[in-house]
Amino acid sequence: AATPKLMPLSELGQRQAEILAALNEGPLVLTEGNRAAVILVDADYWDQIVQELRDLRDTLDAMDAYQAYRQSPDYVKSWQVVRETLVAAGLL
Repeated sequence: AATPKLMPLSELGQRQAEILAALNEGPLVLTEGNRAAVILVDADYWDQIVQELRDLRDTLDAMDAYQAYRQSPDYVKSWQVVRETLVAAGLL
C-alpha cells in the first residue's frame, strides 16, 4: 500500500483538482494543525476495503461455526431444516 500523502485541510478547496489526482496514487491525509483530520481514499479503493472486511467477517463467522460444531457436533442441523428456516424468514 502506498504511504498516505499529507496536506493541510485548509487547502482542500484551493487544490481540489490536485487532491483528486493524488487519490489515484493512494490515500491522502488532510491535516489540521499537526494532526490528521480526514483521510480521503479513491472510491474503488474504498470498495476494495469494504469487500475485504466483508470477506474477513465471513471467514470469522465460518471459523466460529466450525468451532461450535467441534464443541457440539450433535447440534448440527440438516440442510432441509436450515432451508425451511430461511424460507420461513423470507431470506430464501
